[in-house]
Amino acid sequence: MKHRRLSTATAAALAATVAMGATASAAGTPSITSLKTSQKGNKVTVSIKTANFQIDGSNVGKKNAKNRGHQHFSMDGGKFDFAKFSGANGKLAQKLGVQGKYSPSVNNKVTYTGLPKGKHKVTVFLVKNDHSNYGGKATKSLSFTVR
Repeated sequence: MKHRRLSTATAAALAATVAMGATASAAGTPSITSLKTSQKGNKVTVSIKTANFQIDGSNVGKKNAKNRGHQHFSMDGGKFDFAKFSGANGKLAQKLGVQGKYSPSVNNKVTYTGLPKGKHKVTVFLVKNDHSNYGGKATKSLSFTVR
């Protein structure tokens, strides 16, 4: 009888350990926890907060490292991802050959200027050093209106 209790207790402990391990690995996935805009006229700053993600600005375009990378901000499908609108981020996009697709960022935000009045949609992707997307909760979109 005593042997059976130990086995049951051991099995329960093992099941709890497996469950905790699954939760811990799920919790370790990079994600965007907040996406917001702040506006002053036609100047819009888009900023994000992340979890389980570390910016690795010195390794953009290099070898991937777990939960490290940078961000790609895409305004209206890339329509405003040029230096004229996204400043230094647009200049970096031009340098990387991705202008008109997205504005890369290594500081959790991009400021767009000169956006026309009306509805806009920004999508942000957490990406690995090689620019491949993390996917899942590491992508988030937000619609807003410039007045």
